[in-house]
Amino acid sequence: MALRGSSAFFDSDWTRTLVDPQAFAHEQRCLAYVWTFLGFAHDVAKDGDWFRTTLATRSVFVQRFGSELKGFENVCAHRFYPLRTKDKGNGPIVCGFHHWRYDHDGAAIGIPKCQENFGTVSRALGARLNPIEIATCGALVFGRFPAPVKRESLAEFLGPGFPIVAALSRSRSTPRTLSMPVAANWRLNLHISLDDYHTVALHPTTFGKSGHVRREDISYVRFGLHSAFLNTSKPDALAEMSAACADGSFRATHYCIFQILPNLIVALFRSDGEFFHCYVQQSVPMAHDRSVQRIRVHPAPFPADHAWPARLIRPLSDPIRNRLLPHYVRRVGREDNEACERLQAVAHQIERPPYLAALEERIGWFEQSYRELVAGGEEMLKEISARDSRKLSPPPSGPCGRGTG
Repeated sequence: MALRGSSAFFDSDWTRTLVDPQAFAHEQRCLAYVWTFLGFAHDVAKDGDWFRTTLATRSVFVQRFGSELKGFENVCAHRFYPLRTKDKGNGPIVCGFHHWRYDHDGAAIGIPKCQENFGTVSRALGARLNPIEIATCGALVFGRFPAPVKRESLAEFLGPGFPIVAALSRSRSTPRTLSMPVAANWRLNLHISLDDYHTVALHPTTFGKSGHVRREDISYVRFGLHSAFLNTSKPDALAEMSAACADGSFRATHYCIFQILPNLIVALFRSDGEFFHCYVQQSVPMAHDRSVQRIRVHPAPFPADHAWPARLIRPLSDPIRNRLLPHYVRRVGREDNEACERLQAVAHQIERPPYLAALEERIGWFEQSYRELVAGGEEMLKEISARDSRKLSPPPSGPCGRGTG
């Protein structure tokens, strides 16, 4: 059934953050408190390894200290110089501007000529980096800015999707990675990834008629704020997949894609007639009209019941398949990205919610969950503002209104 008008899912001004830089900035401040995919655990496998990334457009970095991962905003507490100026590396946290050094908790422990310049020792100055909370799901590292109230863990946030995402993210071989800039808002990228109605029109040579699906042959499932496409009409398919991934018995049999809010896609797809691959895509917000798609593709890590000839030649065919597959992924991505960029060009003309077909139902779900997350972020910002005001307020007055001293 078509979801005509879709007013239950979309705000009337749902395109505002697509055209208004201030509205986009507010949206990102709200989403900074949501568990967000940051990068891969294999990039911080050794003690001292770190990688730089963004969280709601803010530069952050994740670093390994022994068995623990820590995250910090990528600005020095002294004069706000970026601490990490490359994408990844290994070494202590030392600012390149004035050589301030920080420990694993983000506290400034080595300030050159501190007594001479600040009249105290480094630790007594109390300078420290802004932390971010870190959690992992399989090979994926997630983060969020801390808040003054207790919130759900990453496992609670992902629900039954946690064991699935953990299983799909693991790789037995070196993954292929690519990055694609898009002159469009990040939400448009998510919309098209949730749209099973456009494939024949936009991908006539990459998908062709095989891209056409019938709603009665597939399953759309919501779990928490997230959703999934499963290329099966089997009841309880998501619950069965979650249980099988948790106990290690899962086997790849059909295409499926999981949309994890705010901006992560994890998919399992058949790369040819015999073998499956996993696909991890993040649509990274850069500005109201600009984003970047970061993509990783790797062979599915699950045991497969292939015929013996396929198993025999797989060591020879895998390197060829893994080299060719990113070209296909990039080609499909370009076709989608061009459509998003054309939508961005007319976003200022959109004055109502869209009509959603049955095969676009998950777009409505995404918008509904997105609105809930932004509203939650607004409440968080109010709580933080109130807390800060309480810290700055004068001491309470005594009975006569003259203070208690």
